[in-house]
Amino acid sequence: MSRGRRVAVAETAPIACTLTASDLQDRQGAWNKLMGSGLVARDVVPGGIRLSPAPGAAAALIELIDLERECCPWIQFEVGDGSVVTLTAEGEGAAALAGMFEER
Repeated sequence: MSRGRRVAVAETAPIACTLTASDLQDRQGAWNKLMGSGLVARDVVPGGIRLSPAPGAAAALIELIDLERECCPWIQFEVGDGSVVTLTAEGEGAAALAGMFEER
């Protein structure tokens, strides 16, 4: 019997959403409405995006972020002062985030 080494491998959550197709459509509609309002600024940051809401949009942004935490465990969320939210992900997740929040 040979002795083997155990190597710890960090696992990242798969880039997948757990919402049903119907719920995903509703969620996309909510994001489109908020982002289309012009009340949330987007800035690209290393590994993701930063969303900075105007005062009137902070509650809506945080509500959507709380929902996203439940269905997208591959995204890291950091909420800062003024409800500024930074969303980042590892590897291909960063590109997925950029696509999710690109200006249309």
